[in-house]
Amino acid sequence: MTDLKSLFFSLGIEKLDLSSEDQVLINQFISSFTPRFLDICQQRPDRAPLDLLLGLMTQQHQLLSQQWHTQQQAYHQMQSVFENTVGADHASKFQHQESEQYTIVSLLWLLVQGASQIDYSYANEQAETICQQLFTTSATMKNADPQAELLRQRLMQAYYLGKKSSQQSLVTKLKNWFTS
Repeated sequence: MTDLKSLFFSLGIEKLDLSSEDQVLINQFISSFTPRFLDICQQRPDRAPLDLLLGLMTQQHQLLSQQWHTQQQAYHQMQSVFENTVGADHASKFQHQESEQYTIVSLLWLLVQGASQIDYSYANEQAETICQQLFTTSATMKNADPQAELLRQRLMQAYYLGKKSSQQSLVTKLKNWFTS
């Protein structure tokens, strides 16, 4: 049985460009979801841990996406109040906790997608959707924040790290097969 932390490390999580806050959120996520993941693995011993992780991450991503969608209007109104009260520079320092959690789960989800060999176009489409949700208001969907592109790049970096880890894993398996 594979533990969640080990599985994420095998996918290259340590190579992601993460702030200390991001690392804390990831550690919290891993700690809180390890029992659930182990339970899922016990219930489905016939399935590969990576497949089960993809299912878990997809479920968590969808849940956070729905939560974000329902809270988005209130968040943008709150952000507008901050901008009008303390100015745009200071308002940008206020972070919506759900957006940080949504970003982290999205990074992990795309890492797992890459390792699962999910199609690039789907991953890129999801990264763009996530950025639109996090960085645009409903009134200005066309004018995304410049930080949105940086996030999209981070999300796709996670996808490619996962993809690279699975390719290395395949090469290792092939080497082991030919040497045995």
